[in-house]
Amino acid sequence: MRRKAVKQSIYLRLLIFTLLCRCSFLSCITTENSASANALSGITILSVSPADFSLSPVIGKSGICFSWHQPFGVKDISVYGLHSAFPIKPLLIATGIDYLAHPDYRWQDEYLALSASFSAFSIGATQHLLYEKIEDQVWFTWKSDFAIAYKEKNFAGEIRCNDISSSNKALTLSAAVTAAENTTIASAYSFLPEEKDCYALASSFAVAKPILIQCSWQSAPARFGLGLKVLTGNWNLMYAVRTHTELGLTHLVDLGYAW
Repeated sequence: MRRKAVKQSIYLRLLIFTLLCRCSFLSCITTENSASANALSGITILSVSPADFSLSPVIGKSGICFSWHQPFGVKDISVYGLHSAFPIKPLLIATGIDYLAHPDYRWQDEYLALSASFSAFSIGATQHLLYEKIEDQVWFTWKSDFAIAYKEKNFAGEIRCNDISSSNKALTLSAAVTAAENTTIASAYSFLPEEKDCYALASSFAVAKPILIQCSWQSAPARFGLGLKVLTGNWNLMYAVRTHTELGLTHLVDLGYAW
C-alpha cells in the first residue's frame, strides 16, 4: 500500500509538471527554467544570462550556461539545461536544450535563436522543438518566438511574442529604466488570449562589485522571485527561488561563463 501511494504521488507531480509544460502560459506560469528568468519573473529585458535565450532571442549576451531547476519543490523532478550564444557577424546565434528525464515522463525543449542589432535596436526569432513522452505516447511540437528590443544608456524596452502560432501565445511588453548607477527597475505586461493577463515588476541591483541581486513580483497568480548572482572574472554563479500561491518553492541554479 505504501509503495502504491508513493507511486501515485509521483504520477500526480509529473502530471502537474506535464500540464504546465503543455499549457506553457497557463495562469501566467511559463516553463522558465533558468535562475535569472525566475528571479525576474520572465522580464528578459533585465537578463544578463545566455540561458534566457529560451524565452527571448534578443538577450544580447554571449557565453555558455548550465542550469538546474527543481519546479515547485518536487524532489522527484529536476530539469537540466545547457545554453550557449556566440556572435557570427552580423548575427548573434544562440542554441540550447532543457531536459527532464523520468522513468514515467520525458520532456525536452531544443531551440535555435538568431538575432541582429542595428544601432540601439535588436530584432530576433527563435524556433523550438518540444519532445514529450509518457509510456508509449510521444508528442513533437514546434514553437516560434519573436522579439524586438531597444536599449540605450538609461532606458530599454522590449516587445516579445512567445509561441506565436499557438492558442497559448503571449504578447509581452516590457520597459526598464536605470534608477541609479547600480540599480535598474522594470515592468512588464503580458497579454494572453485565453487566460488572465499578467503584470510583473522586477529589479536588478549590485550590492557590491561581485554580487548582483535580482527580485520580482508578478500577478495571476501572485508570485515572488529572488536571486543572488556572484561574478568572478568571466565566471558567474546564481541561485534563485520563486514562490507560488498553492505549490512549493521553485529552486534554481545557474553556472555560466561569458566570452
